[in-house]
Amino acid sequence: MCYAKISSPKVQILTFLQPEPDLPSGAAGALGGGWGGVYRWCRQLVSMQEPVALNPSLSGFDLILLHLDADVAGERYENANITNGSADLPCRQPCPPAADSVDGLRRVVLSWLELDGDTTPPARWVFCNPSLCSETWLITALYREREPGIMIDIECNQTLEHWLANRPIREGRFIRSGKKQTSAYRNVESLLTNSWDAICNHCTQAGRFTDELRAAWQPSA
Repeated sequence: MCYAKISSPKVQILTFLQPEPDLPSGAAGALGGGWGGVYRWCRQLVSMQEPVALNPSLSGFDLILLHLDADVAGERYENANITNGSADLPCRQPCPPAADSVDGLRRVVLSWLELDGDTTPPARWVFCNPSLCSETWLITALYREREPGIMIDIECNQTLEHWLANRPIREGRFIRSGKKQTSAYRNVESLLTNSWDAICNHCTQAGRFTDELRAAWQPSA
């Protein structure tokens, strides 16, 4: 997903750029959903023939947040019906450490933006790459104390979505029939916020995202 953030001293607004906002429930838009949609959005941006950091379509935003779960490092372009991809995917590395696959994925995304050779995103861009999936952070918030076994190498666990989908219904059904239930995730927003320090302590890529967001965040006057 890709988001943009613009603010005043009192108001912060998060706008979906990809997938498009205000689409009917379940619709992915012209570029498609998932990481393939992010790829197509990046390529569309490059096609405007403007330097990415100076693109006028993004000039009104304080920050551009690009979110890809690190499990995308194990994907192939054909999995997202992309026929003109290069040989840079898959780029998954042994885990731990989680950072090796994340670094490889970031280089791939920068190549989508035709910033090959760069290792950091453009000005005002912040990458968010949970390892291996966003559920890593959710499970840390919910289960770090009552299910300590799941915390062992949690950023390298490829079965977290399956594990979460099989929790008792009374704990909240976050994933049903293979689909994530948006309302269930929204119900624990405040818990995630209140647990963020703990999440960062257990998940290196949450801490990395927090540090990079703080470094990039320069709100408009």
